[in-house]
Amino acid sequence: MGIPSQVKNGGWGAVSLYLHSLFVLLYWDVPLITSDRVALVAAGVPALVVMFAVVVLNHRLNGYWAGGNLKQSTETIAQITGERDFWHSASKETQDAIDDYDEKAYSHHVSILAGIINAAAAPITGHFAIGWRGIVVGLLLSIIFLRGLSVRSHRELNRLAKELSIPYEENYENQ
Repeated sequence: MGIPSQVKNGGWGAVSLYLHSLFVLLYWDVPLITSDRVALVAAGVPALVVMFAVVVLNHRLNGYWAGGNLKQSTETIAQITGERDFWHSASKETQDAIDDYDEKAYSHHVSILAGIINAAAAPITGHFAIGWRGIVVGLLLSIIFLRGLSVRSHRELNRLAKELSIPYEENYENQ
């Protein structure tokens, strides 16, 4: 998975983090931000940092967010393949399914982390922008970020982890 596909797969989580950063940079006069163009570029830094962290910590994040379901699917696959390296012994369709899981897991990890970061930062940003009313608006936005990005992506990631062993089970039944 190359850098362009990782940026594309970052999805709505990266976009929301970018827009939040852009709002902060344009709303307040940050001394190093000398023009709107610089703000547009600088706003991408938090999203890129999250995307890089997901690339580096992908295995740990898979274990953390989808650990039980992923472990169960992995154990099922190990039983079917007899503890062999199930990647290389699998059919092309199964390898494609695992690659598809990895790509989708990447975008879901970005969405989960971006939702958590935005949910934590929204009330703080709101407070500094308009006071106590900003906290209320920020808390409402936090609920939207958590439900729309983090919870939805967490559920989808667990569903994908449960379905990871299905191609192996279908292949095993046909033998």
